[in-house]
Amino acid sequence: MARKKAKKRSQAPVALVYFITLLLALSLVGGVSYYFLKKYDVFKTDDESSSTEKSTSVNLLFARVNETGEFRDLCVFRIDSVKKEIIIVPQPDVTKTSTGKQYREVMAESGINGLERAVGQALGIQIDYHATVTDSAFEQVADIMGGMTYTAPQELYHISQKSGRDDISLQKGDSVTLNARQIRNLMDLNIFNNNKQGNLEFMGQAMEEVVNNGFRQATMLKDNLYNIYEILMVGSDTNITKEAFNEIRKYLNVMLDERDIPARVMKPEGFWNNDYTAFTMKDEFRTSVASAFGVKPSESSVVTTKPTEPE
Repeated sequence: MARKKAKKRSQAPVALVYFITLLLALSLVGGVSYYFLKKYDVFKTDDESSSTEKSTSVNLLFARVNETGEFRDLCVFRIDSVKKEIIIVPQPDVTKTSTGKQYREVMAESGINGLERAVGQALGIQIDYHATVTDSAFEQVADIMGGMTYTAPQELYHISQKSGRDDISLQKGDSVTLNARQIRNLMDLNIFNNNKQGNLEFMGQAMEEVVNNGFRQATMLKDNLYNIYEILMVGSDTNITKEAFNEIRKYLNVMLDERDIPARVMKPEGFWNNDYTAFTMKDEFRTSVASAFGVKPSESSVVTTKPTEPE
């Protein structure tokens, strides 16, 4: 009996060693398999994929305000370091949202945070960061970028009651270099034949030209990016932290290093009412913006509105 019990005990270590060896083998096979599955993104979800894609681009909303804080207009920028492009979408302050309210009403009621939501919904895109920009900050930055070259599409004439610096006198076809103050005045003054549509078209052209002019001076712009950030942030209602700016700067540096000329404007298409106090975007324009910003049709949150055509 004693010899039988001893024999049974002598088999236990063998079984234990076998079991441990089996576990180690399974762990090794499983670890190697998991490594290759991760390497080839087998486990990647749609959310993780979109997050990876998003890390190469950013959508920014800049709302221009005058020195008293009155909201004037806005531009949405998409900076895409993979496609090497900066898309600019100018919008008037009287653009109608899906609720019938205008951007300026949303801004007055809910501030820049509410405006961000309204603009994002109207265009069917997600806006990552926002900032209000004063006229003074805009002028300083536009002058750093070198202003713009402009060919007048019509006679443009304005004599200021306050300062000769604000006078505008251009004949049709005149080609001139505009400084930042002149650019800002042409965005505001009611001197275009097509009224506020002219201001809107000029704003888009100015933003595109000013940005590209800066990129033509890549070394200068690269050295001044942080200076520009600090200028824009003075008195700004913004969620662009220094950490967020440093991430945005990486995308810009990719294009600056490759000497790209990246900016292009998407001119808003829509309808003004008779007295140019309300603007309604065309649904086709909303869809084209969402597509340009990388939004798939099934993901777009565009809410259509009934056009208000001139009677």
